[in-house]
Amino acid sequence: MARVNIMIPETMLAEVDQAAEEDNLSRSALIQEAARRYLETRRIEREAAERKQRMEKAAANMDKLADKFGKWDGVGTIRQFRDQRTGAKR
Repeated sequence: MARVNIMIPETMLAEVDQAAEEDNLSRSALIQEAARRYLETRRIEREAAERKQRMEKAAANMDKLADKFGKWDGVGTIRQFRDQRTGAKR
């Protein structure tokens, strides 16, 4: 495990020490947990932003297809394929 030195305001250090004592942790363990949670939150937010970007791109592509092929009844098309597969008649 690596050792690091950090600069932290005295008031924040006092809060860290108080929280560590309340949670029965060492100062080091509390700071490690805080860093782990920060990194996890950051990863989750980055993945959510990437998902949103992919969804926006997919929606833009669907809009382009709609412009190219015009309006069509998607529900009707799905029902038609389903009915053909199951032999149902309307």
